[in-house]
Amino acid sequence: MADRQAMNHNLHGLLSKLSDPDPDMRYMSLNDLLGILNSSASSYLTHDQTSSIQLADGLLKALDDQHGDVQNQALKCFGPLVSRLPSDSLAPLLEKLTNLTTSQTIDTSVPNTALRSVITALPRPQSAQPTSSESTKSYAAVSRVLIPRLTGPTPSPSQRRGSVVKGMLEKDPSKGFSSDAIDVLITVVDCFGPVLKESELLALEHSVMAIIDNDTAGTVVTKRALAAISTLVLHFSDNRLNAFVSELVDKFNSPDLSTVHRRHLIATVGSIARSAPVKFGPHLKTLAPFVLSAVGETDISAV
Repeated sequence: MADRQAMNHNLHGLLSKLSDPDPDMRYMSLNDLLGILNSSASSYLTHDQTSSIQLADGLLKALDDQHGDVQNQALKCFGPLVSRLPSDSLAPLLEKLTNLTTSQTIDTSVPNTALRSVITALPRPQSAQPTSSESTKSYAAVSRVLIPRLTGPTPSPSQRRGSVVKGMLEKDPSKGFSSDAIDVLITVVDCFGPVLKESELLALEHSVMAIIDNDTAGTVVTKRALAAISTLVLHFSDNRLNAFVSELVDKFNSPDLSTVHRRHLIATVGSIARSAPVKFGPHLKTLAPFVLSAVGETDISAV
């Protein structure tokens, strides 16, 4: 008990230094916190919700630091933090991180990077093994908080009636689409794809295809969206894949299909064929004519 009290006292002292005006002091405090989180001495935090929440809040504050070195050191703490959080604290942490992606004072790549660190560190389902209670709790938090925020819109944390927050994958009027948010989606699917519900896969697919179908999406964002749809398809049921192929055919046949959109659709077929050749192979006979018809046309080039 004495050791736990001493550790708690040490943690609170380090957290208080995160408000120090000297960035070197803030950095060193985070460096010491990282060492504690990586040590067995901090294992008690799993059963100390008050201290773990205070620690999480301190790290969230450090993400908004004006010094990049301090931000980067805070980011390193989120992976080890996850293994020390009580399971009930995971959903609130995910919610606070997703709220930071709408901040006007912080580069949105920072909270998105933190989200990826958290997701990667969570217990996840393992192939050919029974799903553990820990991975079930992790998925429950991701399903309840993160997936709805990715696809959006969701009710705003403000108290204004009818106020909503755009989905992280939706187009921002001033910033466009976020490649960082797409990377969060890819991480979610990589880690929890086998247990995602069909409704969740469908919502994520629609959000990604909205980017691929948008002629104004930039090259970088489109390439990340192509990587995302290739990852999602690996977890589609046969029925969902059949429906997806039918949707692609309808888009290819649209009389309003633009050159850019057709290029994106061709790239989609290519990306999926490479990532899931066995699964997607039976559908190539249906889609190949749309790709081959573009060969030799001067207005089509590779994405």
